[in-house]
Amino acid sequence: MERPNLQRMFLKLNAKHFSFEIPPIPVVWNRRLTTTAGICRYCPTPSGGYAPKEITLSEKLFRSLGYPLDKVERTLIHEMTHAYLLHKYDEKGHTRRFQSVMTRITGENINHRCHTYDTSAVRMKRSIEMHCTRCGLLGMRARMPRSHSSTSVYRHSGCRGTVTLWRMK
Repeated sequence: MERPNLQRMFLKLNAKHFSFEIPPIPVVWNRRLTTTAGICRYCPTPSGGYAPKEITLSEKLFRSLGYPLDKVERTLIHEMTHAYLLHKYDEKGHTRRFQSVMTRITGENINHRCHTYDTSAVRMKRSIEMHCTRCGLLGMRARMPRSHSSTSVYRHSGCRGTVTLWRMK
């Protein structure tokens, strides 16, 4: 099956379930998204609230499943519900109102928090080891961070110590 046009789906679902109340935002496939099916990104507004900025769906996950329209649409509805609640109520997360809207749309009175897709096949292997020289934190990453210059120093966000990175064999 070919990859669905997300922007076209967004317009159709915005009309059908949200009365065009979600403002036009980009809806895109993301090749790097591997741990979840979709994300609704948002930004702060000058009034102190939140505004939806973009909806992203995992291209790797849905490609591995053969782009099933019902699952793509269900995930898009989930993310559009986040966008709708951000826009209309400045509400983030899987709140009672989120659950209520999802139940109204899907007709299923279930917990609409998570998908049940197996993402293990599309996740990148963590092969970059990292060590913080200040606090001693050890961890693994799937990829090297993007460098901003040829002499980039990576900092641990917790203690601001220098992080050493190396590729495992």
